[in-house]
Amino acid sequence: MSHVRPFTDLLRLFTGPAVWFAHFTVVYGAEALICTPPIGSPRAMVWTGLAATIAALAALIAFAMMLWRERIPEEAPHEHTGAAFLRAAPLLLAVLAMLAVIWTSLPIAALSACTAAAG
Repeated sequence: MSHVRPFTDLLRLFTGPAVWFAHFTVVYGAEALICTPPIGSPRAMVWTGLAATIAALAALIAFAMMLWRERIPEEAPHEHTGAAFLRAAPLLLAVLAMLAVIWTSLPIAALSACTAAAG
């Protein structure tokens, strides 16, 4: 008889990347909406990007802390099932998503908001 993993394991696996994708969509969607005339407000873009980044990082940190607290110590280090992978992968993906959120936010911090491209 095969053991079926719960659907929540699959949801946990995609939570980190989904939070990053939501952040990416909000930041670049806001840039497209806020930086076009007649709005064209660099200050609003910076605050929107900052709020989205703080919210995404807070969600990812809370999710990673929840996963860290729920970790079950390896009882059988030689096990070759997917159980060990499904315990570690969501936490690793959450950390990777945190790095992706920071990477996505770097243009907001390093470049002037709402400036036209040169060329």
